[in-house]
Amino acid sequence: METKTTATTDEKKVSKSHYETIDEKITKMKVTFDNATLPEIFTVMVTVGYTAEKIDGMKNSLNDLILLNANQVKESAEQSAEQTKFDNKRKEINTLFNTHRGMLRIFFKGNDPAYKTLQLNVENPTAYGNWNQLVTRFYVQLAKPDMLEQTSAVAITQQVVNAQQQALTELNALKDSIIKESGDAVGATHARDVAYDELYPLYSDYVKYAKLLLPDASLLKMLGVTTK
Repeated sequence: METKTTATTDEKKVSKSHYETIDEKITKMKVTFDNATLPEIFTVMVTVGYTAEKIDGMKNSLNDLILLNANQVKESAEQSAEQTKFDNKRKEINTLFNTHRGMLRIFFKGNDPAYKTLQLNVENPTAYGNWNQLVTRFYVQLAKPDMLEQTSAVAITQQVVNAQQQALTELNALKDSIIKESGDAVGATHARDVAYDELYPLYSDYVKYAKLLLPDASLLKMLGVTTK
């Protein structure tokens, strides 16, 4: 047996201020449209134009929306996953970059040409483009034989430099992937939102009619409609 509870004032306030997600609204629409053909509901609602054909049309639109919403979730998740990979890779590169710069500032102390070539006095930028340019130039200069001959003394060898350059190549590929995934996510979101904006007003009108025409609150409950 279901136990009924009375909501407190605070709970009612939370309920009233609750923002429904599209997922929640889709769930409500599905309950409504799935039960719209129940005889005790259909016989009333058909009098204001909600024929079986019209209800089927709304169901089909809802099914399309469900597919579009699932695709939007997938594309957004893929974008997020690529962003996480990118952020982790950049952090990994930057940690080693700061370590290598710190070591070379000590190693090349008083060597102004080396400081200028490696830009050891330049502040590490926050903006990605400027940061990428600084880091890339740093390892390009380190990769030169005359420079490697010196830096090998502090364990910054060709193997170390090559590894960082490979990591930068991977980072650039991830950046390109993020741009693509972002475009896919934006497109999927737009398609989902267009479908939602077309269907939700139809659902809303149906609910408004139902609240006026259905005399029994239990019928509204079957449609997933709550009454105050």
